[in-house]
Amino acid sequence: MNILFICAGNIQRSPTFEKWFRANRPWHCVRSTGTSYGYPYRMTDDLLEWADKIYVMDREQILFMKRKFPRFLFKTEVVGCSDQYPNDSPQLKHLIWDWVNEKEL
Repeated sequence: MNILFICAGNIQRSPTFEKWFRANRPWHCVRSTGTSYGYPYRMTDDLLEWADKIYVMDREQILFMKRKFPRFLFKTEVVGCSDQYPNDSPQLKHLIWDWVNEKEL
């Protein structure tokens, strides 16, 4: 399955999810991106088309998707991860473990 993780800047949450999945769920193809301008890995139509499943971190990104990319909402789900965790932090990794177990990914 192709999974795309999206946060605002693609600096903390979504890259940590991508890195975690590459290390712990290598049977999935994963990428990450952001919604904000000025960051190097900004969301594109190609990435959204590529993804079988899209996970946005919070309400801000789902609202962005509704405004800019509504045709991809059918494969989009909110993780519920706030922007308080530093990249690769133990707390964020713990949240990922819990979320993955809950989703049975």
